[in-house]
Amino acid sequence: MPTQLMPGERSIALVRQHWSVLAGHVLGAIVVIVVAIVLDVKLPTKVGSTSISTVKNIVALVLIVASVLWAGLRILRWRFATYHLTDRRIIMEGGILSRTAETIPLDRIQNTVIHRPFGDRLIGAGDIEIESAGRDGVEVLHRIPKAEAFYNELLTEMNTPPSAGAPPRPAGL
Repeated sequence: MPTQLMPGERSIALVRQHWSVLAGHVLGAIVVIVVAIVLDVKLPTKVGSTSISTVKNIVALVLIVASVLWAGLRILRWRFATYHLTDRRIIMEGGILSRTAETIPLDRIQNTVIHRPFGDRLIGAGDIEIESAGRDGVEVLHRIPKAEAFYNELLTEMNTPPSAGAPPRPAGL
C-alpha cells in the first residue's frame, strides 16, 4: 500500500528494483532443491543393517522447504519495496509485515549520481545516489529499471519551481 500523497502533491514515477535482483536468490533455491532431490534419490537407503530412508527424506524435505521459504521471503521483500518520485519528494518504502517509509524532499537534494555498470546497462537498470542536506552519507536507490528515465525525471522535478497554483513546498517535508 503506497504512502498517501500530501494535498496538491503529484505522482511522477513509482518503481521497484529490477527483477534481476532476485535472480541469484531464485537460482540458489533451485540449486538447493535439485541437490536435495538428487541426494535423496542417489544415497543408499541402508547403512549396514539400519534403514536411513526416513532420515534421508526428512533432510531432503527440510532443505526444499527452507529454500522455498527463503526465496519466497526475498521475492516478497522485493515486491513490497518501492521508490516513489513525486513533484515534492522521493518516498522509499519497504517491509512485508511492518512497513518503513523514508522520504527525501526534492528541495533538500544537493547532489545526484547515476551509476550504470556494464551488466546493469544490458538490462536497462542502474543505481542512483542521492546526497541531501541534513543527512549523513548518501542514499542509494539500487538497481532501478529504466534508470536513466527515472534519473531524468528526478532532475526535471528538482529544477522545476513549484507551480503558481500549488501551495508552496513546506521546508523539511
